[in-house]
Amino acid sequence: MRNHRYHGLFGAVIVEPAGAEWHANFSRKKDAFAEQAVITAPGVECFREYALFIQNGIRLLDAQGQLIRTVSAAEGENADDEDTGEKGYNYRSERFYNRLLKDKRVWKVFSSKIHGDPATPIWKAYSGDRVIFRAMMPADKPRNVSLTVHGHMWREQPGDALSREIPLQGAISIGNRAEMELKGGASCPGDYLYRSGSFAWDVESGMWGIFRVMRHTFGDKCKNICGKIIRRRTK
Repeated sequence: MRNHRYHGLFGAVIVEPAGAEWHANFSRKKDAFAEQAVITAPGVECFREYALFIQNGIRLLDAQGQLIRTVSAAEGENADDEDTGEKGYNYRSERFYNRLLKDKRVWKVFSSKIHGDPATPIWKAYSGDRVIFRAMMPADKPRNVSLTVHGHMWREQPGDALSREIPLQGAISIGNRAEMELKGGASCPGDYLYRSGSFAWDVESGMWGIFRVMRHTFGDKCKNICGKIIRRRTK
């Protein structure tokens, strides 16, 4: 049934390397359904994996239960059906409208210090970690969208050493997906914006989030070393 997807009846099957194990990001707990995970497999470099569903045209209600209508009909004209509906990532959205009600300074709209972190997924990694974004659009409208991760690039054709390196993945639409392995892994520590390439329609309607790159502390390094020693002794 076509309308089932609007109520969350969709998912993805991600095929990992043979013998792989997966754990929830920053946790040793095994979780086959985590939206961000650490993948390990024999003969394969460990990597952090993010499953990102891009949604366009979903039916969203505000806190008062009223239907959100970002696009309205111009005087004497009907709104284009391809521009109606709301935006989000993994069934979450962070609209500018809600943030500007709290603080009208548009130049502070992305600030977590003022508004807190967005409701959309906060992807986390340590600087230098191997990172793969698996982005896809499950359903809704045939209009294409794009995705960029500020401060990072990746090969347009994964696995092809001669492929050009790009900062924005375009032509994401229903039925296809993008495999984005960041060149050199996660960059320097800090918060990086990930978002649609369209500010006017998508980003202001909530299609953005944070890729948070953290610095390794001495405690983190100690845990990693101790973990390797324990695994070797138990083999």
